[in-house]
Amino acid sequence: MGIQVELHSAGQRLEALPDPDGGSFDAAGDFDRLIPRDDPAFPLLGQVDPYGETHLGPTDMGSLITEVDRLLRRAKPGPEYRGLMRLRTMALYCATEQQQLVFIGD
Repeated sequence: MGIQVELHSAGQRLEALPDPDGGSFDAAGDFDRLIPRDDPAFPLLGQVDPYGETHLGPTDMGSLITEVDRLLRRAKPGPEYRGLMRLRTMALYCATEQQQLVFIGD
């Protein structure tokens, strides 16, 4: 399974958010194996469709950030951790700018 997360505003993909590691980025990924299934502690991430699209809005971002913070403790240094940090950055931006996160599965 490969899930990518994009930030959308008025149906358009936003690009060039500041990357926590420096530079900029336009999507988050590489954390697929960490997404919990059937775990009540992760109600938002657990509902992500690995084969379709899942949309989350600004009101979901506080809970999503909490779930991502829990997953960061499980992530190995490298792509998984960077992907989760990018997802967290996108969620923070989404909450303040009233955007939407779109999880896109294969």
